[in-house]
Amino acid sequence: MNSNFKLIANCTPVSTVMALALFLPFCTAAEQAGKTIMSRGEVIATDSSSEANRALKRRSPIYDVDVVNTGESSQAQLRMQDGAIIALKAQTQLKIEEYKLGSAEGGSVVMELISGGLRTITGEIKGDKGNYKLKTPVGSIGIRGTHYEAEWKNNELLLAVWDGTIEVDMSNATGAQAPVLLGKGGDFSFAKVSESGAVTSLLKPPSELSSLSSSVSESAQSNDTEEQSSTVASAELDPTEQPAPVLEGSFSQVANDVSQNEYINEQELDSLGTDDIGELISERTGSAAYTVLESIDASSSLGTVSALNLQMTVNFDRGTVEQGALSFQDSGGEWFAAFNGLITTEGMDLGVNFASHGNNLANGTIQSQFINGLDNLSGSFNLREIENPSVSARGEFLLGQP
Repeated sequence: MNSNFKLIANCTPVSTVMALALFLPFCTAAEQAGKTIMSRGEVIATDSSSEANRALKRRSPIYDVDVVNTGESSQAQLRMQDGAIIALKAQTQLKIEEYKLGSAEGGSVVMELISGGLRTITGEIKGDKGNYKLKTPVGSIGIRGTHYEAEWKNNELLLAVWDGTIEVDMSNATGAQAPVLLGKGGDFSFAKVSESGAVTSLLKPPSELSSLSSSVSESAQSNDTEEQSSTVASAELDPTEQPAPVLEGSFSQVANDVSQNEYINEQELDSLGTDDIGELISERTGSAAYTVLESIDASSSLGTVSALNLQMTVNFDRGTVEQGALSFQDSGGEWFAAFNGLITTEGMDLGVNFASHGNNLANGTIQSQFINGLDNLSGSFNLREIENPSVSARGEFLLGQP
């Protein structure tokens, strides 16, 4: 193991080992599990073996002995060794017990959500061999290559699966009980689990889920002023209602997260830019509107598309894509998608809030990445009708600023 990935405890000289044997029976080493890519407000790591505390800021390492704590009106994003992103909500405690990459079994992850909430997009360690476990107060979560959210709030475990599958094992709380599948392969993607282990399946995300963005105190390491963000909130949609017209610069700010993209993978997106995007993002302030559609290659299962429009508003202070809308026409009517999400150093974590085609509800994904420094956004989209998935549209785009 490279010494850069270890925090080595001070080992006593051989001559004093016997004298200190009762107190230091062996030397321990903590291995790096990841690093901090964003820290706002009070974000502290506590070494579970020594109880030593250290403040986390951008680029601070995270070790497999750490309990990461976010304070009130605080948040953090972690990039783990396998490429996974973990976004921690305010007042969260996440214990990293094990994070090993590259073993014969494909690596292993053991974490514990003690309190609060997180959203994560998994990396190389996918959990298809049972090598990923997130412990919670009512049971453990296994994954099968996924993007999900979990929060312990008011003695309930709130769950939302945006992509992939999670397996919730509550045998510790309820005794012998078959695991519950959420997401692909399950009957529902959203659920609540009570303290006793009772599961309530939901058709939409739990309304109690906390926002990933929150007001940031004056002591925030990013030096942001105190502000309250409503970005990444849950939406309630009545299928019988038609969406109100969306005017330029005034889009809905609710999120229904998605992560996978079929046309531009992460490696391709990363190769589009040569600058250190993380550094540029950290230095940029204010908001930027990306409204100039410099190029787009779009197609529909119903033929030729026209009247294409795409725009996003990026808030660099909050690290969010606050407003986004995509629209175009084909022979079946207008396609429309409203979206928002988070900025990451690897791309954007975007969620489609609402999508439609003519009078039919739709869903899908949108992926985007900074290129040419922060001047342009390159990405792709994939939309389909919910009731008739064979009716679909997809495309790739390049978006610029005025």
